[in-house]
Amino acid sequence: MGRFLRSVGLKAPKRRAARTANKELIVRVRYYNHGRRDRPTVALTFDDGPNPPRTDQLLEILSAKKTRASFFVIGKWVERFPKALERIVAAGHVVGNQSYAHTKNIGDFDRAEAVIAAITGKPCAFLRVHYFQKLAVVLKSPLAMSPALKIIYADVDPADYAQDDPDEIVRRVLGSKNLGNGSIIVLHDGSESEDDAARLSRPLPTIAALPKLIDRLRDRGLEPVGLDEMDLDHPYEWTPSDDG
Repeated sequence: MGRFLRSVGLKAPKRRAARTANKELIVRVRYYNHGRRDRPTVALTFDDGPNPPRTDQLLEILSAKKTRASFFVIGKWVERFPKALERIVAAGHVVGNQSYAHTKNIGDFDRAEAVIAAITGKPCAFLRVHYFQKLAVVLKSPLAMSPALKIIYADVDPADYAQDDPDEIVRRVLGSKNLGNGSIIVLHDGSESEDDAARLSRPLPTIAALPKLIDRLRDRGLEPVGLDEMDLDHPYEWTPSDDG
């Protein structure tokens, strides 16, 4: 073939195919810590539910404040409390996937998605890695690697699950150096624990803090919206080499 191409005045193509095939495929995982910084909106996100009646108490506050939020739910709780997820959907909030069992180093997002979608009737558009652990866990899930789904972290984390004082939760959010246009705030309406007492008691300070938090955010000109209303841009990228 090379002699024929030279005979008609053409150059033989360089043999790059083999080298290309031998190159290691670089996996890149995109995730979002915040939305656009030129829009005065924030996203209130709640993890580790659904958790009746605590989730329902939050829904009542959100309704009274005419506020939309986003709930990252755990598959095992959706199976146990399907009506609670139905109430989240009926109230018009965003539902995201936070794994099935909330177990470290297990990326069982696909199993969770089957349970969630059976209730909501549609796939999740957002996913959150439980414990905000290393993103390597998403490599085990075809769903999590889908470009149709956005992985959501947060830039404001008041560690509400570890606070007893509702005012301290408000202070931690408002005092965060990251709080501003496009911020994603992580809060909790439940717990991954099978201990019913812990699961029901942990969100109480957050529930008490929420009305004041919404008011103070609005005082600063920041309107809470669902993640589906927030323009997410400038994603961060992670590759396996980032973990050494």
